[in-house]
Amino acid sequence: MIGPQVSTRASVVTRRTYNRPLNKEGTTFETWVETIDRVIGHQAWLWERAKGHPLNPWEKDELAELRQLMLDRKSSSAGRTLWLGGTKVAQTREASQFNCSFTHVETVYDVVDSIWLLLQGCGVGFRPIVGQLTGFVAPIKDVEIVRSTRTKEEFEAGERGREGNLETWDADSSTWMISIGDSAEAWAKSFGKLMAGKYPAKKLIIDFSEIRAGGIRLSGYGWISSGDESIAKAFEAIIAIMNRRADTRLTRIDILDLMNWLGTILSSRRSAEIALLPWGESEWLEFATAKKDYFTTGNPQRAQSNNSILFNQKPTRDDLTGIFEMMLDAGGSEPGFINGVSALQRAPWFKGVNPCAEILLGNKSFCNLFETDIGKFRGDTAGLKRAIHLVSRANYRQTCVDLRDGVLQEAWHLNNAHLRLLGVSLTGIVRRPDMTGYDFRELERVATAAGYSMADELGLPRPKNITTVKPSGTVSKIMDTPEGVHKPLGKYIFNNIVFSKHDPLVARLAEANYRMMEHPFDSSSMLITFPVKWDDVPFEKEQNAQGEWIEVNLESAVTQLERYKMLMNSWCQQNVSATISYDPEEVPEIVAWLYENWDDYVGVSFLLRADPTKTAADLGYAYLPQEVVTKETYEEYASTLAPVDVEEVEASWAELEDDECAGGMCPVK
Repeated sequence: MIGPQVSTRASVVTRRTYNRPLNKEGTTFETWVETIDRVIGHQAWLWERAKGHPLNPWEKDELAELRQLMLDRKSSSAGRTLWLGGTKVAQTREASQFNCSFTHVETVYDVVDSIWLLLQGCGVGFRPIVGQLTGFVAPIKDVEIVRSTRTKEEFEAGERGREGNLETWDADSSTWMISIGDSAEAWAKSFGKLMAGKYPAKKLIIDFSEIRAGGIRLSGYGWISSGDESIAKAFEAIIAIMNRRADTRLTRIDILDLMNWLGTILSSRRSAEIALLPWGESEWLEFATAKKDYFTTGNPQRAQSNNSILFNQKPTRDDLTGIFEMMLDAGGSEPGFINGVSALQRAPWFKGVNPCAEILLGNKSFCNLFETDIGKFRGDTAGLKRAIHLVSRANYRQTCVDLRDGVLQEAWHLNNAHLRLLGVSLTGIVRRPDMTGYDFRELERVATAAGYSMADELGLPRPKNITTVKPSGTVSKIMDTPEGVHKPLGKYIFNNIVFSKHDPLVARLAEANYRMMEHPFDSSSMLITFPVKWDDVPFEKEQNAQGEWIEVNLESAVTQLERYKMLMNSWCQQNVSATISYDPEEVPEIVAWLYENWDDYVGVSFLLRADPTKTAADLGYAYLPQEVVTKETYEEYASTLAPVDVEEVEASWAELEDDECAGGMCPVK
């Protein structure tokens, strides 16, 4: 049975983000049914490999149930599995199926691991550790960057660059050359060569001439190649760091900048990072303020990561107040802060978190996510419990992978084989005010029992942690539900989504009367307005600047924190990814709440509240991604829109920005 009717916004985001191209030209894409069948095929492959023999009829029936849940958009695998599940990449580079990772960055091998994971689409959390990473033997003043001149036409004609790296050292001329191959493995290992090469060089040549042109769809991943522009810029910046620290160790801030530059190589939010540093450790204050005015201080790369302080003991009220003062001085959201003691009580292996902070990870450990929209199960408690049961078992099967891919250190594979961390998540939470802590505890028991049952059937270690709440940006959009634990800005919203001007969907949406405007900061893109409403979420009525009554979200910061606490104490074994919107005047109440509830807190992010009664013009902005409007304005606009069948539109090569972490602890780019 094909799933239910969904909004045009959900159809468009699904098409742009998860339906893979079916032909070489990239003009024919999957349907939603074909996308789900590919994911279920991946589940079957994982299960049969773990068992060592084919599935029996009961197991096939279980996958059929899971398939229907996904077709109905009631439950979903992680976005990267929707995109890559069932492909050769998913079966050979199995780290590509994981959303979340954390590592200490102390050695050259850690650097290579990090860029490899970023290239796989995995978010990377890290802690910079001073020790083995050093600069060049001596400053290299003569640096030559050779850019690629390859064209898209040459690539399509079969003229491909060398896949592997080539490194040479000419002692006579003291010239060191690294020629970078045209493959993900080569890109990752090239940084290892740069960091490890301790030649007394007078000249360094970085040669990108083997790299394909930008704009070419990668046959395995299905993403669009970015050419050599971003990687060349990152190499130049990292070489400058290595020169600055010649014959000495890299500092924590150097490692932060190194990792942030690695995160710029891909142009999308797949490159999410979070950096942690313990409170009071050397350089902690410089780290805490590293992102302040980063664009004006010549450090644009620092946009790539959240910088979060790790508390290994309870802070004083003054400490917390000081953190908020730093946050407000830098724009209101950073540095974040993590309660390491509480995290260790929940996860004895804890060393850090992933970029959205919903998973408690060890040094070199992973987690994969699966979620359920509880808003679609009002009045169907048995159905909700069955969905959680199926999802938890499916999530465990996602841990049945071999991470020894020839690049990653073996510790990643060994840690996953032991921890088997799951990320069974809920979304659409604010649509269920009828559910109490008791109801969520029941669901937590269902998820735990199901995860254990799958492990026991396979004769493998039980998962050490199972339940979480992820921010769920893109997946919630395709489910037509509020994102994770977050309440929408208002009942009636105009959501402005970015499209390439060359996307065939733009013309079809224009024919259907969708409002559009050129992106004020990107002349190659358009903003298209989608009407969204939330009939089953309570809001408050306020007057906007024009004196019109609108229904808006005016939740206080403490109210949001109380919802976080309830879920932490009833459902969540890991952490609830939550962005707490606040006014500066609320800081004393927030500090008091944090101090009194410190043991129930692991980490959230804070974001200054935008007044939902204001328009973009009221606030002095060129546009707002989401703008609350009156019921009359909403209905007037919605009534002019014609249906759009995205499956009739020629496929686009454009990529939609991945906002899976929007609203969570992921960095804002």
